[in-house]
Amino acid sequence: MENYFDVFSVLILLSSFVLVSHKRINAYIKTFRLQSALIALTAGIMGVSSAINEGKYDILIVCVIIIALKVILIPSLLHKTYGNIEYRVEKDFYLNIPILVIICCGLVVFSYFSVSNIGTLNGIHINLPVVNSFSVILIGFFFMISRKKAIGQMIGYLVIENGIFVTAMFSTHGMPFIVDIGIFIDMITAVLIMGIMVIQINEKFESININKLRNLKG
Repeated sequence: MENYFDVFSVLILLSSFVLVSHKRINAYIKTFRLQSALIALTAGIMGVSSAINEGKYDILIVCVIIIALKVILIPSLLHKTYGNIEYRVEKDFYLNIPILVIICCGLVVFSYFSVSNIGTLNGIHINLPVVNSFSVILIGFFFMISRKKAIGQMIGYLVIENGIFVTAMFSTHGMPFIVDIGIFIDMITAVLIMGIMVIQINEKFESININKLRNLKG
């Protein structure tokens, strides 16, 4: 079973690299949906194992919630937001894409050495899924700060949340159900607020490039 989790953690990490390499907003949303589907599949496998061995169905319920929110609902909301803005391709990066990918590779190396020095992991066993999922958090944060458009930053926030969720899932093999529900409520609230803000900013200022918003300072 651990080998399956290793494979899925690598796939989730690779989806983060694919996200960083994209320019089109539509590709951002599709990659986020793919990453969320991989997380749902991982949670489903973990949930089936928990149901068979321990008789607990919490993780299976979480899997269904992930599919409903992150695979179906949130991407649909993002597509609607994307349809109301004036651009289709994000060209304004702080760095070009090859450099962004190289920096992400550095973040993975940093995660490896950071996690390997935590507690019982030091010098004994490297928990590959935790290393990969922690890397997703860092890449999501880096993606968010490397994009100038607000919708790209929204995707970065969602990737950070994905990374936090899978890190907790691989570390604890399932958080308490009430904690998962609280995280999902916070996430969907943040997405709704950010989506409304993006639309309103685009209507008022005819752009959602944050550099243009900074120029409004007196």
